[in-house]
Amino acid sequence: MHMNNRVALQKMVVMISCTAILSGLLAGCSNRNDSSQSDAQSKPAQADPVELVFYALSPLSGTQEEKAAQWTDYVRKKYPHISFKFINATDDNTVDKFILSKQPVDILFGSFASFVLYKDRDMVGDMTDLVKQHKFDLTTIEKPYIDLVQSSFDGKLPLLPVYDLRLGLYYNKDLFDKFGIPYPKDGATWEELLVTARQLTRSDSGIAYRGLVTAAAGGGLAINQYSLGYANPKTTDKAAIYTDQWKRYFESIVPLFTVPGYDPTKETMAGGAQLKMFEQGTAAMLLAFNSYGIFNLPSLQLNWDVVSLPEMSGLRGIGAQPYPVYLGLSSTSKHKDAAFQAISALLSGEVQIDRSSKFGVFSPLKDPKAKASFGDAGMWKGKNIRAFTAQTPAAPAPAARAEFKTIAEGELNKAFLSVVTGEKDMNTALREAEETADKAIQQLLSQQAK
Repeated sequence: MHMNNRVALQKMVVMISCTAILSGLLAGCSNRNDSSQSDAQSKPAQADPVELVFYALSPLSGTQEEKAAQWTDYVRKKYPHISFKFINATDDNTVDKFILSKQPVDILFGSFASFVLYKDRDMVGDMTDLVKQHKFDLTTIEKPYIDLVQSSFDGKLPLLPVYDLRLGLYYNKDLFDKFGIPYPKDGATWEELLVTARQLTRSDSGIAYRGLVTAAAGGGLAINQYSLGYANPKTTDKAAIYTDQWKRYFESIVPLFTVPGYDPTKETMAGGAQLKMFEQGTAAMLLAFNSYGIFNLPSLQLNWDVVSLPEMSGLRGIGAQPYPVYLGLSSTSKHKDAAFQAISALLSGEVQIDRSSKFGVFSPLKDPKAKASFGDAGMWKGKNIRAFTAQTPAAPAPAARAEFKTIAEGELNKAFLSVVTGEKDMNTALREAEETADKAIQQLLSQQAK
């Protein structure tokens, strides 16, 4: 009996031990499962990959890899699931063809002028709600860039600036040295520039030299320092070209291209011909945006530098109007959240500083570091980058309907050329330009009314 009790007790101990061990194992498994579930809950869900169509109204240069380095790589650092497919508005993808093809598009890229030109195509949406949803701080951006958009798009916010274009006066040091003329300086007036341009417009050893050429039509007519628009603000369906203000602008700019020896013709005043003169070393000074230098100057064997845009005598310290390059949200995008995330990533302070320092683009952010980093780009090292930062941009010109602006600006450019070449006097050219623009505007309104 005693033996049987002892055996029974041993069996019971073994059963209890096994039960304890099994319970421990089960508890361990349970704890690991709970821990795994907790870890899974603490990690954000992996977003599905999305390829955004990046449609460039102002065509982007470079290979796909180079475009990725300027755009995609910055976005993917914050949003690894986002990538870009780049399409330029050229060849079979011009705006009209692209719209007809109904290809998907998410982000649009281009100068402000490009977006205004195609405003009637309803290509852009509105980011106002997305700004609130993603708590994006618009106050980090210089206010004129935002005002320019909202005043032109009925209070909506379809665009955000990604960089700015600034006009500067580039000059060839070797030509100034050759003829013993002092270099131009920041803050000079248009009248002072005229004196220098006269001294450098000459013929030497059978070569014709010109003091000043321009890559900005009419010396920057579209973003003039007087903030002059093209439409009458009281009757917006009428052009405003034959005005005292535009006469004053012409009086300041035209003489630079009509100095003795300049020989202004339709051929020599064409944009390509003007640029070629500076590139080949037969023009001493060039009015151009900072983007010209980024893409062309590094390949030229020129001893150059840059100073600020010459100023109007009555507007000291005032530069040209803002001419920013924007990113827009497509009205047809099926990935609006991802598109806005990409745009906002490109506008972060860190990205703006890095892009400015690598690619020489001028940041639209208020952050002084973002603006100063522009000078870190290789081609700008040792150059006078103050030329692009010293002036206060002129106020944007009054907004006008995109179609009217295009018509009036075209006629004003023709008027400028006709005055420079001596085809017409200034009063006749401006009066006829306004009359022609008004007729075209009325014809457009009649067609739209049908």
